[in-house]
Amino acid sequence: MTTHVLVTSTVQRRQRLLEVLEGSGLEISVASSLEEARQKLCGSISYDLLLVDAELPDGSWMDLLQFVLDSGKSCEVIVCARCGDERLWAEVIQCGAYDLIPEPYERQEVMRIIESAIGSRYMRRLNTMRMSLPA
Repeated sequence: MTTHVLVTSTVQRRQRLLEVLEGSGLEISVASSLEEARQKLCGSISYDLLLVDAELPDGSWMDLLQFVLDSGKSCEVIVCARCGDERLWAEVIQCGAYDLIPEPYERQEVMRIIESAIGSRYMRRLNTMRMSLPA
């Protein structure tokens, strides 16, 4: 079964991450902005994972995470950042993303987090719980 991943980051910022993901067997698509990512998430491909840069030209990782949550998409969300301090990590987790990956990207650590996120099915469970709550 193919795992579809959407990497949302500017062209300049995503190159190192794409190098780390090369040869992983993941089906990688890219988006350069919040709006482009929204369009792709609404398209025909059902993404399993969204890797989103903390800094987007037309919004933030939080905007994209909120879009995923509101739309009921079951893709896991991992935020990628230039630096991963404890405050940002706590904010990412509290808002509902799976994890934070700080630079420099180390292949073994990135792949461990990705495999854990995909295996967790966190968003699927969250959406199921939300649907079963009384209105």
